[in-house]
Amino acid sequence: MIAFRYTKTDGAEYISHLDLLRHIYRTLRRARIPLEFSEGFHKHPKIFLNNPLGTGIKSVAEYATVDTPFAGDFMTLFNRFSPNGIKCASYAEVRENQNYANCITACDYVASGIAHFDAEQFMAEKSIVITDTRGREVDIRPRIYALEWRNDCLFLTLGSGENNLRCDLICSYLCSRYGGRTTDILKTAAHVSGGQFV
Repeated sequence: MIAFRYTKTDGAEYISHLDLLRHIYRTLRRARIPLEFSEGFHKHPKIFLNNPLGTGIKSVAEYATVDTPFAGDFMTLFNRFSPNGIKCASYAEVRENQNYANCITACDYVASGIAHFDAEQFMAEKSIVITDTRGREVDIRPRIYALEWRNDCLFLTLGSGENNLRCDLICSYLCSRYGGRTTDILKTAAHVSGGQFV
């Protein structure tokens, strides 16, 4: 198996999670990197991605594992045949699926366009209740691990996995509360519990 880190930039941030899976599969086919398939009537390639990223959010820290016997230069071959914006940044051979969808517990983001506010005062609040995309009221404060301003950009560390908080959701909330309009969000890193990073 091969675990790899890849980008989702240069227009690829508008590709849905399901279409992203298709793009990766087609890239591997074009590169002639063999894949293992699931058993049963409807066979599926064994490609495992981390949790879906909100549409329009750029990332240089997406992770995937592919079940393959390939032992060559995966990154060079993948990047030669991959579409613009989806590029392998590093890879490693692993013995089993890293299950990045579960073992990533937090992610770092940089957002721009939000009106400046007192980040320390915001983080001192004990409860921040918002309405999520399903219409439920949720206290998101426990899912915000860090938030600070650097060079007019907001740096955030947010929960992932079971404690997930979408960065576009918190940015929309901050804009509605303090003003501004989010112009760019970039996922820069992911933090893991268990599993292995590449």
